[in-house]
Formats: sequence, structure tokens, C-alpha cells
Amino acid sequence: METLPSQFDGALSRIEINAARRGRAIAAHEDVRTLLETSPTLRALGIDTVLIGSYARQTSISPGRDVDVFCKLTALDTSVAPSDVFDDFASVLTDHYHERAEERARSVKIDFGGEFSVDAVPAANADPHWAIPAHERSIWGGEGRWITTDPEELGRLTTAANDSLLIGGQGAYVPLVKLMRQTGRHHRGDARPGGLYIELATYDVIDKRMRVDSFAELFAHTLRRVGSRLGRANTEPLLDPALGTMYETQPDERAVNALASLFSGLAEKAEEALESDRCRAAMLWREILGDNDRGRVFPIPEGCDETGRAVPAIAANPSRGSNEARAFGSAQYA
Repeated sequence: METLPSQFDGALSRIEINAARRGRAIAAHEDVRTLLETSPTLRALGIDTVLIGSYARQTSISPGRDVDVFCKLTALDTSVAPSDVFDDFASVLTDHYHERAEERARSVKIDFGGEFSVDAVPAANADPHWAIPAHERSIWGGEGRWITTDPEELGRLTTAANDSLLIGGQGAYVPLVKLMRQTGRHHRGDARPGGLYIELATYDVIDKRMRVDSFAELFAHTLRRVGSRLGRANTEPLLDPALGTMYETQPDERAVNALASLFSGLAEKAEEALESDRCRAAMLWREILGDNDRGRVFPIPEGCDETGRAVPAIAANPSRGSNEARAFGSAQYA
């Protein structure tokens, strides 16, 4: 079985958000959080901000377009209507960031340039969880005006899964989620359901106690299981593991079917890669993971060409292989 561990290390490096962009993200969310937490209006409501989403769970992939800030208003509960607090919350941000701050359905998006933004959402206490305003403002005064959520618990579950699922003694769940997200983004772009739905499907199917020796085996196994799980999602809806309830706003049935077909088809290609020689295997993994803002994600090993064929040793390019990815960065709901 050909598992290409060095090439998977290179691929994971290439889908990681680079250090410069990660630094921008940190500066941006700290700027927003400082503003919110020093506002007299919001301090009276018990403001407590936390970073959530894929950045917080470390499951984000390059290029990393936004950061989510969860704004817990600890002095409020769901007996208060979202409409009674949202305007005050939004005003703190719009008064400071002006045209860079855009009110959305239930959050405020702050533009930091270069297709990068911070999205801040207010939350009321719904002990033992939290609640954010319903997406439809027309019901903010009535039943269903708050939606229960717990992004911090999802973060804890992600950490626990990564501590349990190991390859070579290192956490493998978070890297696996990145591989799955990259695959979905390459083949579907920004089509919904997106990265979070793929992440939750991955969490749903993975055996956290599973023992595998390589990312090639784990990735192939997960593509197959996610494809099968999403094939049943229209009759057995995907759950939010932090709450144990149905994922909010179930996606369109046709879109879920398309995603299921995609992953099932790619699983066949991944299983073929496991049984192929290293050159053909690398070509198949490259087709599965595709490209991102840095180019092709999966590096071709030395001694192989882009068509999956072995080349004579004299023609092999010494700059290929694991070195191909070394220039790139290191290493919730979103």
C-alpha cells in the first residue's frame, strides 16, 4: 500500500493559513473584541467575547477569509427580544468602523480589506448553552426568535477528537478536517453546504479511537464514510454534536445529494490510490485535493511526472517532492 506520508505532510502545509495572514486575523479580532469589551453600553450587558469558528478550532484552511467573534451578553437571557439589544450592539461597531461595518441578518461584519473580515454576533444566556438571534428578523418579537448554539462546546469536542485520533503519536482529526474542507472547496467552491457542514459530517462518521498508520488510509476511509452518511442525510439529518440536536437550517436536498455523490466518487479514486504505485497514487491524490490560492496542493514525489508516470532518474527534478511545500505557513461555528 502506497501512503506517501511526506507528500501528505506537504499537502497539509499548503492548505494551512500562512503566518502573515494568521497574524492579520489575530490583530483584527483583537481590535474588534477590545472595542466591544470596553463599550460602557455592552459592559452593562455583561459583554464577554470569545473567538469561535474554524480559526478557533484550528480547522480553517487557506486563504482564510473571515474570523468569527462570539459576543456573550451574560446579563441577558432569551426572555429579552433580539430586537431590544441588537441595535445597541451594532451601533458600537458601526459608530467606530463606519462604512467598514455592515449589519447582516444577525451579526455585524467588519471589513479589514483584502477579502478578509471579522463577523461579530451577539448571544444571550440559554443555560447551559447560548442563543443567537434567529436569521429571520421578522420573528425577533415572537416564538423562535433565539436559536440555541454552543460554539465553545464544539471547540472542546474538536480538541478531544484530535487528542484521541492519532497518527504517529500526533493529533490527526484536525488535519483530516482540513483535508476534507479543502476537497469540498476545490470541487464545489463556495456552494452550500460548505465547510462547517463537511466538518460536522466528518465528526459524525469518524471513530475517535480508530488506529491508522497514515493520512492516506484515514482520508480514503473518511471520504467513503462521509459520502455514505450524506447519502442518508435527507432522511437522517446531520446533528450538531455540541447540542445533540438537528443542524440549524438543513441544506437543500439536492445540494446534499450532490455533496454525497462527490465524496463517494472521490472515495473510489482514493481507494484506487492506495492500491497504485507511488506516481499514480500521487496524481490521484492531487486530483482529489485540487488547488488553492498557492497552486496545486498535493506535491508530486521525486522521480514522477505530473501524469502519474515514473521518469528516469536522470530526469528527476530534485526540487520536487517534500521540499515543494516548505515555504508555506505552519501550523464555532464557521
